[in-house]
Amino acid sequence: MKKIAFILVLLFSFTKSASAQVAATEVEESQFTKNPSAYVGKTIKIKNISVFLPDAPIANKQGSKPCNPPTAGSKMIKLEFANPNFNGCFEIPVNICGSIPKNLECIGNVIIKIDATGNYKIIDCKIQP
Repeated sequence: MKKIAFILVLLFSFTKSASAQVAATEVEESQFTKNPSAYVGKTIKIKNISVFLPDAPIANKQGSKPCNPPTAGSKMIKLEFANPNFNGCFEIPVNICGSIPKNLECIGNVIIKIDATGNYKIIDCKIQP
């Protein structure tokens, strides 16, 4: 019985560590904002980006298409890019939001799943101390 429990614990720990590591291509923010459609279907990592998690809904930039509502269990988050013409809609799962201070602009590294149908999905976010 102890051997079975030990094997289950090992199996769970290997599965947990494997799911925590997401294969993502590191991309400079300027590369992404110049041509986001080039990354459709890919998972990318952008380092040192300004992250802002507001309490209130995020307003769209004038003249841009409105964001789709976030999927269940997600919230909208703002990433600030150097390219003023880029306007993307980013959503993040609520369970990841706990590590991000609300209403405070932070610098962090994000992993984003790029989907052509709507909002960009942030699947990991590490705020820098």
